[in-house]
Amino acid sequence: MTLMQDAGVDRRLERLEESIEFLVAEAEERQRLREALSDLTGDLSPVARQGFDSVTRALAEVETRGYLDFTRGGMSVIDKIVTSFSEEDLEALGDNVVLILDTIKEMTQPEVMQMMRSTLHGVHDAEEPSSPPSLLTLMRRMRTPEARRGLYRLVVLLESLGGVNDTRDTSNRKEARL
Repeated sequence: MTLMQDAGVDRRLERLEESIEFLVAEAEERQRLREALSDLTGDLSPVARQGFDSVTRALAEVETRGYLDFTRGGMSVIDKIVTSFSEEDLEALGDNVVLILDTIKEMTQPEVMQMMRSTLHGVHDAEEPSSPPSLLTLMRRMRTPEARRGLYRLVVLLESLGGVNDTRDTSNRKEARL
């Protein structure tokens, strides 16, 4: 071999030696990372097992209490709502949601709830007469304070219904009158 060939072989051997040193360093680093990962897995395994057990117990409790059945039923209700209303209906709902919530808030006041409960009990407890009551029977019933208070509330309700502004489009009715 010539001197140039020897120099080329030496350079290749040096590059191979550098590559081998690099590969050995990489292998040592990977081994160190594998050991660290193994240690981490060993440390996290009991924590993960405990967390999994906690999640399993919580899900079992949720199922036992009926939350999953309730959610399934709720999804059915939501599906019916979604398929029953158009985009325009949702826009109208959005325009009136504050009014709706205010109405619900007022409906949940104790005196309103008590009146609704009393009304429902009265409807359930009322015996259906076999024939329409006579005017005299009705007049006799009007003598009780409860009937008079109820009649007063009915009159107030009728007045409030009569005072409600009709916000529907009345242009067709106006044109029909012209």
